[in-house]
Amino acid sequence: MRKVLVVYCHPNPKSYTHAVLGAVEAGLRAGGAEIDRIDLHHEGFDPVLLVDERRRRRDLDKVEGTQRHRELLAWCDALVLIYPVWWGGFPAMLKGFIDRVFVSGLTYSFEGRPKSAVLPDGLMRGKEAHFFYTLDSPALIAWLDPGWWSNYFTVFKYCGFSTVRRNYLARLKLTSPETRAAWLREVTRRARRIAAA
Repeated sequence: MRKVLVVYCHPNPKSYTHAVLGAVEAGLRAGGAEIDRIDLHHEGFDPVLLVDERRRRRDLDKVEGTQRHRELLAWCDALVLIYPVWWGGFPAMLKGFIDRVFVSGLTYSFEGRPKSAVLPDGLMRGKEAHFFYTLDSPALIAWLDPGWWSNYFTVFKYCGFSTVRRNYLARLKLTSPETRAAWLREVTRRARRIAAA
């Protein structure tokens, strides 16, 4: 049974992104996955990373407030992120989740690497990262999206994820109810494949 961590980020429980969450989880369950979910807005996740003389980045692996999140990230075989694209990237709360939870010693490490090393040892090897997101840009802009490619290389490949795949619905505001319903069916099928991989 594959262990899948779903990280959901949208403040409106009546949004289409919430419908995507339901479709993803239905597909994962149908595929036999064991699922856990982090709903960032529901739990009131604090995205602000504070660093000063007392709070150092190298100590983020000891912060009690994110311990459960780190444990779930270590536990899962596949990470699924569900969110809307706002201003060309992750919503601030999701970006803050990565800032505070993707910590040294869990997702990457420079231990044993030369001081001049640019790339770390990615500790997420063998894990998958899947993205389901909505945006209002046309499909070509969505595919070229520099924000996506930046995160692909500088976060997820940097941390060693073996598989990094995205699924997006472009031009959301202009799609018909029939198109949206068909896309949810496709999301369910794709999520089922993630569970069965």
